[in-house]
Amino acid sequence: MTFLLEGSGAFDPLNIESGMLLWSAIAFAITLFVLWKFGWSGLAEAIEGREKKIREDIEKAETARNEAEAALQSYRAQLDEAAAAAQKTMSEAREAAERARETTLAEARDQVAALKAQAEKDIAAARDKALSDIKAHVVEVAMAVSRKVVARNVDEAEHAKLVAESLDRSKGIAG
Repeated sequence: MTFLLEGSGAFDPLNIESGMLLWSAIAFAITLFVLWKFGWSGLAEAIEGREKKIREDIEKAETARNEAEAALQSYRAQLDEAAAAAQKTMSEAREAAERARETTLAEARDQVAALKAQAEKDIAAARDKALSDIKAHVVEVAMAVSRKVVARNVDEAEHAKLVAESLDRSKGIAG
């Protein structure tokens, strides 16, 4: 392959020439010295500045993350407190409603018992009045029969007839 390159006059990378090697090494050393003298300190400062800025950004991000976590914990605690307060309020409302229901039921039972007792008293009074009215009427009828019997001297058949008439009249009055 080298004979193809020799005849055409092209560059052969495998062919090392000593003069060219020396000048390449000198050019590299000068370039390295110039970069080290003038560019390295600026480059190092730029890298250090960039590194410092990145460190500060990381610290700021860490601080912001910590603050965000603290705020999140605070919000969660507030949310838990609000949920507990809401649960407590609901429980108190349920208890109050149950107490109100029990109170209303007790009042209703008391009213029903009072109405029942009053109705029983009214019924007993009406029954007593009716019985006394009946007794008074029976006494009147008996008195009327007795007057008629005493007024007339009657025989037994007439006496039975008078009693029957008096009873018929008392039925008409009572019924």
